[in-house]
Amino acid sequence: PIAKPVSFIPFNTFKSSLSGYEQNNFVKYLISLFGFEITTDLISKYYIGSSNHWQGANVFWQVDAKGKVRTGKIMLYSPTTGKRGKEPYNHINWVHSVNKQAEFNLQQCLFGEHLINQSNSKSIAIVESEKTAIIASVYLPMFSWLAVGSLTNLTFDKCKVLQGCKVVLFPDLNGFEKWSNKAKELSTLASFTISDLLERKATETEKQQGLD
Repeated sequence: PIAKPVSFIPFNTFKSSLSGYEQNNFVKYLISLFGFEITTDLISKYYIGSSNHWQGANVFWQVDAKGKVRTGKIMLYSPTTGKRGKEPYNHINWVHSVNKQAEFNLQQCLFGEHLINQSNSKSIAIVESEKTAIIASVYLPMFSWLAVGSLTNLTFDKCKVLQGCKVVLFPDLNGFEKWSNKAKELSTLASFTISDLLERKATETEKQQGLD
């Protein structure tokens, strides 16, 4: 069978989300951490979007290495704690679902994948959550920070784009073993190392909570 072509989000949909930041809870949270100037940089670097799907929601766009928009993850955070809205249900949705694009053939890419071409000699750092990648990029700018979106999303297909790169994996606390095994599997693609920073620094309670 012929493989269906990958679907993309129309550029106008993407572009129209790049505003409304005064209502965007995630952006408010970033401003509380880093101030206005750094936050403005982060917005343009990671294409952080706003969504009116929920009051205060944001969009984490997945823009691939060719600059095409694969999809966007709509999320809702607290503007003060930066925690995800989980009450009365988990606030996560997808732009391709909300827009009901017919016959949408979703193939996700890494969040921040568009940065690979610009990263020159920088090593790539990969974490689980988009929020972690964005925040870590301020504290450890010697890496280009990307995210896979969830622990199980570190796949061969998604990582093909990393061919020949130096990659450091920073798993959440409950993911160290899983990602260590994955790094071995992916070693034909690129040079993968795994950081035990969290494993070394965390307390037992934090480990049980699987913190990032």
